[in-house]
Amino acid sequence: MKRIGSILLVLILMLSFAGCQKTMYDEADFIEQARKEYNIANAETAVITYVGESVEGDKALLWFVSGNENQGHTYLPMSCSITEDGGRVFEHAYSPLKRGTDIYVLPEWCGGYGFCVNNPKCKTIKIDDYSGVKEIEVTEYPFIYYNDLLPSEYFFLDENGEEVN
Repeated sequence: MKRIGSILLVLILMLSFAGCQKTMYDEADFIEQARKEYNIANAETAVITYVGESVEGDKALLWFVSGNENQGHTYLPMSCSITEDGGRVFEHAYSPLKRGTDIYVLPEWCGGYGFCVNNPKCKTIKIDDYSGVKEIEVTEYPFIYYNDLLPSEYFFLDENGEEVN
């Protein structure tokens, strides 16, 4: 009887730790998790760069890019919960929607849209949502932005107000 009790206790402990995720605190931790989530052939050796995050409540959307200036880039957004001490706990990786050269969107994250713009031709994100039309100036590359409302439409504009492809 003691043996069955011991086995049950071990199983309960194993199950309680099975869902635990490592808490990430810095860029090296973030990139280590991204390597596990990237759907590319050479994820363990590829150049992966953490490019920023958006925060909404107790959630963070971390963005990563792989590749270099001589090859195409692959983008990966990862959703994390934020711990009380400021750490990040991985929840889910996504496949963002491509909206132009080095311009990606993650729809319906935390009730809004996540944007990652890494195209220097894009100077403005124009967003139309139920609060009205707003123009977000792209100030750096990559540029990470979160719009907390679902847009009815959005555009990526160059310095002349023309759409960027």
